[in-house]
Amino acid sequence: MSVPWLSLVLFFPTLGALGLALLPGEVSYRFARVWALTVAGLTFLLSGLVAYNFDYTSTKPQFAETINWLPQLGISYNIAVDGLSLPLVLLTGLLVVLSILTSWQLNKRARLYYVLILLLSTGVLGAFMARDTILFFLAYEMELIPLYFLISIWGGKRREYAGTKFLLYTFLSGVALLVAFLSTYFFSGVNSFSIDVLANPATPYPLVFQFITLGLITFGFAIKMPLVPLHTWLPDAHVEAPTAVSVLLAGVLLKLGTYGIVRFGLGIFPEAAVQFAWLLSVLAAINVVYASLAAMAQTDIKKMIAYSSIAHMGYVVLGIASLNETGLGGAMFQMISHGIISGLLFMLVGLVYEKAGTRELPKLGGLFATLPVVGAFFVGAAMANAGLPGMSGFVAEFMVFRGGIERYPVATVLCIFGIVLTAIYMLAMLARAFFGKLPANLETMPRVKAWEMIPATVLLVICVGLGLFPTLATAIFEPNVAELVQQLDAKTVAQLPR
Repeated sequence: MSVPWLSLVLFFPTLGALGLALLPGEVSYRFARVWALTVAGLTFLLSGLVAYNFDYTSTKPQFAETINWLPQLGISYNIAVDGLSLPLVLLTGLLVVLSILTSWQLNKRARLYYVLILLLSTGVLGAFMARDTILFFLAYEMELIPLYFLISIWGGKRREYAGTKFLLYTFLSGVALLVAFLSTYFFSGVNSFSIDVLANPATPYPLVFQFITLGLITFGFAIKMPLVPLHTWLPDAHVEAPTAVSVLLAGVLLKLGTYGIVRFGLGIFPEAAVQFAWLLSVLAAINVVYASLAAMAQTDIKKMIAYSSIAHMGYVVLGIASLNETGLGGAMFQMISHGIISGLLFMLVGLVYEKAGTRELPKLGGLFATLPVVGAFFVGAAMANAGLPGMSGFVAEFMVFRGGIERYPVATVLCIFGIVLTAIYMLAMLARAFFGKLPANLETMPRVKAWEMIPATVLLVICVGLGLFPTLATAIFEPNVAELVQQLDAKTVAQLPR
């Protein structure tokens, strides 16, 4: 009997959460954090073993596990990984470990906090592994409740407002997706919710049905990414959420939206996807330009990074809209790079807030005098965010622009302009926060301990590593991207704009 590796990766955090929750008596925050770190570390190790034994030349789903869950309804427990999902599974495992390290000093209801973090990781991992649309929907919704409580209990002054707003927006996203998945199931007539079966129905879907259903899917995932004007929940959630939750929110949760567009939009409705691609390119350009300008207007560093995160998700959307290997490969690379860079930036903002007691730029200045290491890391993260060569952001954005310029030159040029805006607001933030005169009230702030920089160090090293050796990532997803483009071309080459 083969080892169910993916089920171990998927449910080990849940078992760890249940074990921690059911421990009798009082549990100290020191014990809770070690327990959570051990569980998350072992989960990441298990996902690493999956990656080690993964066949990088194959485009087929691997480590597949299928159990007929509700066969009369065509619902199955069907999980697997391929080149599109494996990088995001690894990214999730890594960021959960680093987010727990980032929360090392948390002592408010620590047991519940770490239980929710572990449950959240199961939901995200399940969504990336699911090969059944109902299973994906259940995992997609599972992460909603833990994240709501993480924001509403451990967040800032407006935490209840931010948590409720997140809940309502995400619930609306789930409703749109459920209607789309059920419609596809009933219309296909194949009595299966399997993604692979629905993507190859006995009778092709009429184009009108594809337009309507893909519109629902795009709307649902546009809330999650998020795309302007459905983005307003995210800045509030980031500002009020604790640092570790912001890391996970920007690092992996937003990727559920872009991953869903690729997996369900392009995979199941290729003809409509080609017709919708121009709209995605327009939305991508709006996202980049609007969110970048909004970032420039912020005085709260965390809110600035939140809008920057929204802008950079626009690059992923542009890459998807290109429908060619370079652009789609760039979209996949940008998902990984964005998770690393945004996670790094939120970690550093958290350190500044913890030591200085404020994130407001008018109240900061000269922090290089008291937080030199944090300042140096912030410079590196800012350059990565602006696409400096040698960083992962440069590779991702270059691939996206190279693929996008072939199909949508105007939208691509507008997105390229976003790099200029990014450089402007990131440099302005560095100048105001870390240079100039140090305010008198910040002269005696606590110093950063060496261990507090470990999570940021890991992410910065990965950022540089992927920038210098991009094939470490591209080798994973390139075969699947190439196959997806071939399928699109085979069915819709006559519809592609020239």
